[in-house]
Amino acid sequence: MSHQTGINASRELLDLFSKSKDGSVRLIQVLINDELLVPGIQASPQGSWEDDYDVLVLPLLSRQPCYLLYRLDSSNNQGLQWILIAWTPENCTIRQKMLYAATRATLKTEFGGGHVLEELTASEKEDASLRGYKQHLASAAAPAPLSTAELELQRMKIDEINTDVTMDTKRPTLQGVAFPIEDQALDAMRSLKSGKIQYVQLRLDIDRELVTLVCARQIEVGSLPEQVPTDSPSWNFFLYKHSHLGQTEESLVFIYSMPGSKCSIKERMLYSSCKGAFICDVEQQVGLQIARKVEIDSGSELTPEFLYSELHPARHTPRPAFDKPPGPSRSHGGQRRLVRPAPDGGQTQV
Repeated sequence: MSHQTGINASRELLDLFSKSKDGSVRLIQVLINDELLVPGIQASPQGSWEDDYDVLVLPLLSRQPCYLLYRLDSSNNQGLQWILIAWTPENCTIRQKMLYAATRATLKTEFGGGHVLEELTASEKEDASLRGYKQHLASAAAPAPLSTAELELQRMKIDEINTDVTMDTKRPTLQGVAFPIEDQALDAMRSLKSGKIQYVQLRLDIDRELVTLVCARQIEVGSLPEQVPTDSPSWNFFLYKHSHLGQTEESLVFIYSMPGSKCSIKERMLYSSCKGAFICDVEQQVGLQIARKVEIDSGSELTPEFLYSELHPARHTPRPAFDKPPGPSRSHGGQRRLVRPAPDGGQTQV
């Protein structure tokens, strides 16, 4: 876009550009006058670039548009680095704004684009101040805003990376909801962890939005089915003591009971969507280690055989390969025999 307006730098400005590369100049004001880029006010460094910035830049931000080349204290392989500020106040005419916007590329080329670290366009003093310049740097370094679709795609990718997918993985249809757990329920689950009790039943108090304790007691596996309510959903923890491969084991089973049509749609949705967050809270706050999670429609399913098969699924052993029967004796090196019919109707072996 250079030379779009046909405006070039004057000889005086080009000489000043050459002189400024030795570090003796902190600021150069450039104006457009009579179809030429000409130098305005110039200033020498007094302190660090941050100390000099507002002192030198702000007084030049008047009603007249201009360019400001401000030298930093940093450098690159081409030399000292500069900031190019295009100042076009709101009171400028449209022609002035268009002229300065179209000529900026020419100025940058004449000065040397490799020396310009940042470009800043401002129409308010606050935008061209030191604070405004630093805000410009922070905004440029920030990631670009994402659309709603891009945010959803990003969330899905993160979920895919952080999710351990197995045969037992179930995808929730609603985003998880977390209800707080009352203290009595947490105390009961701590007793369950220590082995003082074997069974804890919890429910959602939908009106209070709270996970509450229903009961906590010592029971045997045979009485487990009758503990589970038949007309309302519930979350149950049972410490199943059993023998496996000759060793006694204690396995904590989480039982999610949902008696089907006897529960309202709201109950089914809340129990399902709160379950994941609830289990995470229990594992983190109490330290329970759940060996197995099961879902049932009725407590009658909770037989010892069912619990054992859930904890220790039967392994399918591969069937032995079919052994091919041995071939004729000749294939094992035996003597080949030839049988011919005899004249009298019998057989003769050769």
